[in-house]
This record gives sequence, C-alpha cells and structure tokens, in this order.
Amino acid sequence: MKKVSLDEIKKIELELLDLVDKVCRENDIEYSLGGGSLLGSVRHKGFIPWDDDIDIMLTRENYDKLIKLLSHQEEAELWHYSIKETFQPYAKLCNKQTYQAKAGFDFLWSKIGVNIDIFPMDTMPAKEDVRVQFMHEAQHKAEILYSTSFPAFVSGSKWYYSFARLFLRGPKYLKYHGKNRQVAKDVDEFMAKYQLDAKANQIGFLASRYFDKEHFPIEIFEAYEDAQFEGLSVRKIVDHDSYLRQIHGDYMQLPPENQRINHDYVTFYWKED
Repeated sequence: MKKVSLDEIKKIELELLDLVDKVCRENDIEYSLGGGSLLGSVRHKGFIPWDDDIDIMLTRENYDKLIKLLSHQEEAELWHYSIKETFQPYAKLCNKQTYQAKAGFDFLWSKIGVNIDIFPMDTMPAKEDVRVQFMHEAQHKAEILYSTSFPAFVSGSKWYYSFARLFLRGPKYLKYHGKNRQVAKDVDEFMAKYQLDAKANQIGFLASRYFDKEHFPIEIFEAYEDAQFEGLSVRKIVDHDSYLRQIHGDYMQLPPENQRINHDYVTFYWKED
C-alpha cells in the first residue's frame, strides 16, 4: 500500500474545492469557505499551517442544489444519505483514487478517499430559548445518526473516546441499527425545519462541534466575494468577521501550540490498479 502524503492530500483537496467552485459558478450557486478553511483564507491565504482539511458551507437552498449536481459528477464521489449510507449530517466530496485505512479506533470513514466537507447552514428561530432548544434537539438527532451502525458509532481518534462512545451510544445503536437511511433523512429534514420561517433571523450548522456558538445573523449569508486559498480564487462570505469572531474570538491571534489540532490520526492510501 502506498500512503498518500500530506502534500498530496492537500493537492487533492484543492482539486475537489476547485471542482465545487466551478460547479457553483456555472449554476449560480453561492457558497463560502467555512470553519478553519475560512479562518485560513483570512489569516494565511490558504491552509492553517497545522491543518489539513477543507470545509465549505452553503445556505440550505444552495446546499440542496449543490448536492443534486454533485451526485452526477464523474470526477469525484459524493457521500450523502440520498446516495449511500452515511453517519454524519452533512456531505463529503471524495477522491476516487484514494481510500482511508482504519487508523487506530477510527472506524467511521474507512471506505472513502481524501475528501472535503460540505455543510448545510440552516435558519433558526429568533427567540433565544427556542433556538437553543432547537439546536440541542438537532444535536441529539445527529448523535442518533452516528449511532446507527457498528463499529462506526464507537469511532474515535483515541481508544478512550471509543470506549466512552460504546456506552453512550450503545443504547441508541440497539434501538436504531439498520435504520441509517431513515434516521439520516429525519435529521436532514429536521435541521431544515425553519427554512420557510420569515421570522427566523439566525443561521448555522446545527450539528456543529462548536455547539451553541454556531449561530450567526442570517444577513451575513447574503453577500459573498472572491477569496484566495492556496492560489485558488474561491468564494467566502463578505462579513467573515462576524462568523469568525463568534467562534474564535480574536481569530487573528495564533492559538497556543497545544491547541493546534490536525487530523494526523487519519491515514489515506492510493488504490492499486
């Protein structure tokens, strides 16, 4: 087996991002770099030096349009519940020539290649207590989705994460195993619950690891601009400051070295001809 090097991983991810950008521009779909990729674009004009993945985010309407278009792409493989079994409430666009070997206790994505993450940004209620309750319920449903298949539901970067998840998610697995597609559809539709609510004034990815920090004024997803990312011209929200400050605070300040997290527990290999 030939391991995919870090430089090769980044090159593949940039190719996937470029593909998404072309599809979006050709079909008048707005998207933005998200998470660490948006931060990297603003602060480093590319990858955060210790990071090795790419995230993009789209409003629900644009997300649904893009999913339909990417499901017909020959150049890359889309992982989304409408196409195949998945365990996370968002989509991944994957390279077809690589695959992820099981690394340690990471059982979740062993069949897929180098990929980028595509997140739906859903509207949320204006009233804070209703919004918080809605977010927590969405995160609970996402936990059920993670729990629908073994050994995927015990996946973790470290053994003690897997051990804890065995007990926390085990009861959910007993109840929901074999119902992955049904649960994934339920989660996706639940997150879009307020899509047509004219009074909803917040937006975010409801199953975010940032939990209650993941809510932003809906207006920041109304204006987009070109941005540089490792030499590519891609898209981002104009008001990146509101997004990044909500999550990271003083985002232009580098974090302490012990908080510079990467994904080095994941190992990809080239498929053999």
